[in-house]
Amino acid sequence: MHAVKGGTTMAKKTAKKMAAKVAGNGAGKKAAVKKSPAKKPASKPAMKTVAVKKPAASAAKAEKLVGMHPISTGGGASAMEIGSAVVAHLNSGAHDDTPLWDKHWSKDFASIEGMGANLAWHGRKAVFEKCQSWMNENTVHGCRAEGPFVGSTGFSVHITMDVEEKKTGNRRTMREVAVYTVQDGKVVREEFMYGM
Repeated sequence: MHAVKGGTTMAKKTAKKMAAKVAGNGAGKKAAVKKSPAKKPASKPAMKTVAVKKPAASAAKAEKLVGMHPISTGGGASAMEIGSAVVAHLNSGAHDDTPLWDKHWSKDFASIEGMGANLAWHGRKAVFEKCQSWMNENTVHGCRAEGPFVGSTGFSVHITMDVEEKKTGNRRTMREVAVYTVQDGKVVREEFMYGM
């Protein structure tokens, strides 16, 4: 019984020593962590700036970009109505666009020519002069329009023309896609994209 008691006492003493040693090592580790202030300040502010603020801003931006919202051309004539009028006008063989412009075009619309020209004309007077200059140099023997192809901001028309250059007599088939932007029942921009 004494041996067991002594063994128990010895075991208790050994356990206390071990606990003290472990506690001492733990305390030593905590002290070592506290003594290296370079790690704490450097990592904490960087984490706050990068991990908290920036992702929150990007998440808000991403949410706005991903969100769905309606698009409209506004009041007045629809893109389908204007597009149908353009196709009918072109297929009629008419060379004067004035009646079409009077009814469906904004007074200060822009006309953009692509492929090589890469120029924009602003306002009805400037666009009229551009068209007149082209008609003075070319004869249109035939024109066929397909469409309109209606989108949420306007419409497009596929146009094929049989054109002869007056100066040289060269005759060619021109293919183009005309893209029209509509706002509040009027065409505010037209852009011509040419095929090869």
